[in-house]
Amino acid sequence: MVPVGLLAFVVFIGGSTLLLIGWRGGQKRFAILGALVLWLGLTAAWGYSRAGWRGAVLLTTPTVVVFLGLLYYFSAYLLPLENPRQRREPFQALLAWVVGTNFPYYLIHSNQWGDNKVEQHKEMGGKPFREFLPGPGVVISRCDHAPVISDGVRFKGVRRPGVSFLGPAERVTQAIDLREQLRTFTVEARTKDGIGVSIPAFTPFRIDCGEAQPQLNQPFPLRHRSAFLALHKAQFIEHQGKGQVPERMEAHQWDDLPQVLGKRILRDIIAEYRFDDLCAPYRLADDPRAEIINRFKEKLGKDLRDYGIQLMGGGIGNILPTEEKSRQIFEQRIRAWQAHWVRRVMQRQAEGQRSRMRQIEKARAQAQVEAIRAISDRLSRLQEQQGIVSIEEIVNLFIDVIHTMAVQPLTKRLLPPTVLEPLKEVQQKIGGSFKGGR
Repeated sequence: MVPVGLLAFVVFIGGSTLLLIGWRGGQKRFAILGALVLWLGLTAAWGYSRAGWRGAVLLTTPTVVVFLGLLYYFSAYLLPLENPRQRREPFQALLAWVVGTNFPYYLIHSNQWGDNKVEQHKEMGGKPFREFLPGPGVVISRCDHAPVISDGVRFKGVRRPGVSFLGPAERVTQAIDLREQLRTFTVEARTKDGIGVSIPAFTPFRIDCGEAQPQLNQPFPLRHRSAFLALHKAQFIEHQGKGQVPERMEAHQWDDLPQVLGKRILRDIIAEYRFDDLCAPYRLADDPRAEIINRFKEKLGKDLRDYGIQLMGGGIGNILPTEEKSRQIFEQRIRAWQAHWVRRVMQRQAEGQRSRMRQIEKARAQAQVEAIRAISDRLSRLQEQQGIVSIEEIVNLFIDVIHTMAVQPLTKRLLPPTVLEPLKEVQQKIGGSFKGGR
């Protein structure tokens, strides 16, 4: 029989040594193993001292079972799980972390843009390949980010926001932002007549989820098919210049596609308009900006739908020339517009003058007809009364008719004040008396 004191001393020395090595050397596995040896060994030694091997087994086994049962029960409350009844994976992850054989843990945050959204937790970091007592890795993301899982060879899918677990060789390569995105960019294009223009544009978009909207206490809506299309079709490598060396290649994420396609679509639309059509429409109703915006959103929305991206709107800003001597272009166009409007003003003035002369001639002819008719009627009446009409009577008759027409309100306003003076002198010379005046 081994003395109980010697057995307890050996267990204490061994457990303390492992605990000290693990504590000083930064080896969590040895430290935890030493603590377990101390706990189980001393418990077994105490039970053995009371009832031999039967006491050791009966005291140690319930202690271990109760401890593991408590860990299994409370492990579900250590992580923000969507379903609190999900205990198997959290319990395995907890045991693996305690032993130090867990797969990597990831934390997805949204304080920065780009690849920095995915951060591997350094304090609880593991290795993607484990052979001895491996445990699942943990991914924690906010309600508006979905982690993308891959094992380095195959795409393993997009997980829902919240808490998810990783298997062997699985790791988080990137995160999909499920919120509505907004990108602004400037498009350099050329008009139909070869003038370069610069157009600021903006495109709000998101991962296509139909008409679904975020709900309180629920993660953002996610369609796995849309996420699959965005990751496999919308992401691409762009080559700059000649050759395919890494220094000349640029990787574009799925949220870069609206900007890339938007520039191409807007260039094609602008190429159908002349510079004057864009910057100098003759009528406000002919402003092509509304038509350009509608065509831009319709075409871009249709193209993005094939990539699992939903366009939420879009528009353009002021259209300005991009040439180095843009001021000269503006001055040249202003002079051209000025010449055009001066020519139109002169045309309108000429048309007005022609209409005025036509009306004057018409009024003059009508006055002559009325004067001749009046003189003819007066002569006819004189001949009927006297038979023979003298020259003085004819002159007086003519002057009287002219005076009657001249004193009419409309005619009097248009004639100079001294227009009747010559008629008065003529009538005095022939011995008559002038009947009127101004």
